[in-house]
Amino acid sequence: MRTIAVVNQKGGCGKTITSINLSAFLAREQRRVLLVDMDPQGHATLGLLTDAVHPSRTMYEVFVEEPGARLTVLRDVILTVRENLDVAPADILLSGVPEALAGQIGREDILSDALAGLRDDYDYVIVDCPPSVGLLTFNALKACSEAIVPVDPSFFALHGIGKLLETFDVLAKETGHQIAVRALVTLYSGRTAFAKAVADDIRHHLSGRHFDTVIRYSVKLGEAASHGIPIAHYCQRCAGFEDYEALATEVLQQEATIEGHAVLGIADDHYAGPLTPVVTSKEVVFAIEARHAAQVQVMGDFNDWNLDGSEMEPGDGIWKKVVNLPPGRYRYRYIVDGRWQSDPLNAAVEPSPYGGHNSILVVDQQFAG
Repeated sequence: MRTIAVVNQKGGCGKTITSINLSAFLAREQRRVLLVDMDPQGHATLGLLTDAVHPSRTMYEVFVEEPGARLTVLRDVILTVRENLDVAPADILLSGVPEALAGQIGREDILSDALAGLRDDYDYVIVDCPPSVGLLTFNALKACSEAIVPVDPSFFALHGIGKLLETFDVLAKETGHQIAVRALVTLYSGRTAFAKAVADDIRHHLSGRHFDTVIRYSVKLGEAASHGIPIAHYCQRCAGFEDYEALATEVLQQEATIEGHAVLGIADDHYAGPLTPVVTSKEVVFAIEARHAAQVQVMGDFNDWNLDGSEMEPGDGIWKKVVNLPPGRYRYRYIVDGRWQSDPLNAAVEPSPYGGHNSILVVDQQFAG
């Protein structure tokens, strides 16, 4: 199950429209999709449900247990919108969650725990985040392994996404939770030199961390949302339909290398397994997906954390390095275009004295050559 947060603390950038229409197009491709509305404004809910549908329970009940009431689980609030597409609705009550849970231990993990019970029910969970960085957003980020950041080509766009990337860094430092982040240019008119220049700046500053798809401004997107209908089922001859169909295609193309299901060559190039260090009878293979990276390195105890000879070799978006290691316990980290990170598919980590977390690999005697 892929979990994707659609997040930006800046409002008016097409976040909810992206959540709704990406979910709908994924559902059209026979993927089971759940859209979780984590915004107290409830716009994703309004954009998928008609006025005749009034949810009896919302995400508020999942977070806050009312005295004397039966415990509400996420499955209790989910509503079916159309084939393969469900929504977990929200309303203004959700804004009271931070105050209601003030001081409660583990309150940042409520959504993660709620989604754990649905892992076999859905292929995708898309989480529409509020336009702020607080408890609700942190719940979404901790529950997701990927994030899409819609960015409109405006004067404040780059500054806003810079602040958001700082939030991801804080999350990784405080919790060890890594998120694969990609920017998505939205509300693009292309009619002014300024809009084109900002879009080019976004691609330049976020090289390797943006979608190739650009979402053009389309009146039909707003019309469809006002009727509670995704653009996929409202108007097929418009820019909004074409662009979100292209975005869904781009997301689906990543399936082969997400969650450790990529085919990865080891020794004789016939190994298919997870993108995490693989110990064979002769060697250890370090591997990481970094499809748009220009350089990836791996450093650790096995090379005395030395840059010399740390370069990894690319192949179809997967970078790998084969290392002969004797039995022992090794700390390591990847460096993707100069950015240090722990192994996103290795749960064994420990805090680094220099910040962040080191991944841990143990080579047993029975596996060492």
